[in-house]
Amino acid sequence: MSTGPPQLALVGGLDVLLCLAYIALNAGLNFTNRWALGVHDFSFPMSLTSAHMLLNPVFLAPVMLLSKAYRNEHGSVLRSSWKALLVIAAFNGIQIALNNSSLVHIELSTNQVVRATMPVIVAIFEALRGSPPPASHLPVLLAIALGVILCVYQTSAKANEWCGILLVVSSVSLQAAQMSFSGSLLSVKLDSFQMTFYTSPMAFIAIAGPTAMLEGEGFRAYLLTKPMVAVYVMVGTCLLAVVYNIVMFQTIRRLGPVGSAVLGNVKIVVLLVMSRLLMGEMRQWAGRHLIGCLLTFGGAAAYSRLKLLPKADGKTGKKKEK
Repeated sequence: MSTGPPQLALVGGLDVLLCLAYIALNAGLNFTNRWALGVHDFSFPMSLTSAHMLLNPVFLAPVMLLSKAYRNEHGSVLRSSWKALLVIAAFNGIQIALNNSSLVHIELSTNQVVRATMPVIVAIFEALRGSPPPASHLPVLLAIALGVILCVYQTSAKANEWCGILLVVSSVSLQAAQMSFSGSLLSVKLDSFQMTFYTSPMAFIAIAGPTAMLEGEGFRAYLLTKPMVAVYVMVGTCLLAVVYNIVMFQTIRRLGPVGSAVLGNVKIVVLLVMSRLLMGEMRQWAGRHLIGCLLTFGGAAAYSRLKLLPKADGKTGKKKEK
C-alpha cells in the first residue's frame, strides 16, 4: 500500500514532536540539575546521583517486567554479562556523580563546552588501543581542543571554578573510556532501557559508600529541615531523566545516526541560549569565549559529519558502503 501525503505529513509531524520533546526534556533535566545543585541550596550531587541510580529501575520496572521481549532475557543477559555490566555501571555511576558535582562550582554553559571535548578524549583512548583517528579527523579534533581552551582558561578563575572544570573533565574522561571499552566488554547488544535497568543498581552500590562518607551527615540534616524539597528534587529529576532516556532512544531509532547527530548539535545551541536567558550565564564572556564556542561546537558538528561519512577502503581508496 502506497503512502500518501496525509500519512507522510503525520509521520513528519510525529518526528517534529519527538525532536521538540527531546530538546525540551534535555534542557529541563540540565536546568533542573543546575538549579538544584548550583543556584538553589541543594548541594548534594552524589546523593542526587545515588537517588537516580536507585529509582531508575523502579520507574522502568513496569516495562522491563511486563514486556515479554525483555522479561525472557533477564536471566541470560545477567548470567553472561554481569561482570561487564558491573564495570560499565561503576564507570557510569562515577562519571554522572562527577558531572553533577561540577554543576555546584561552574555554570551549565561551561559544563557543556567542556563536555564537547568527548570526541578528542575518545580519540585518545582509541589511539592507546592501537586505532588512531584518520588524519582527516585531526584538524577538527584540534579545533575542538583549542575552542575549549579559549572558553575555559582564564587567569582570574577562582579555585572552585577550576575544581568544577577538573570534575567535568574527569567525568568526560570516564565516559569516553566507557564508550571505548564497553563494546569489547559486552558480548550482547542491549538497548538503553536494558542498560539503565541492569546497571543502575550496580552503579548505586559503587557510589553508595563514598556518598555516605562525603555527604551523609549534611544530607541527613538537610532532609530533616527540608524533607519535601529533597523529595521533589530527587524524585522529580529522576522521573525526568527516565522519560528523557525513553524519548532519546526513540529519537535515535527514528532519525538514525545523521539526524541524531544534527539534533545533538541543535540541543547544545538551545542549552547555551537558554542558560543565558533564564540563568543569566555567559554575561562575563568576551570575544575569545564566543570564538572558542564556535570552534568547539562547529568542530563537534564537523566531527559528527566525518564519522557518518562512508569509510575509504585502505587498498583501493574507494569509499565503502556502511
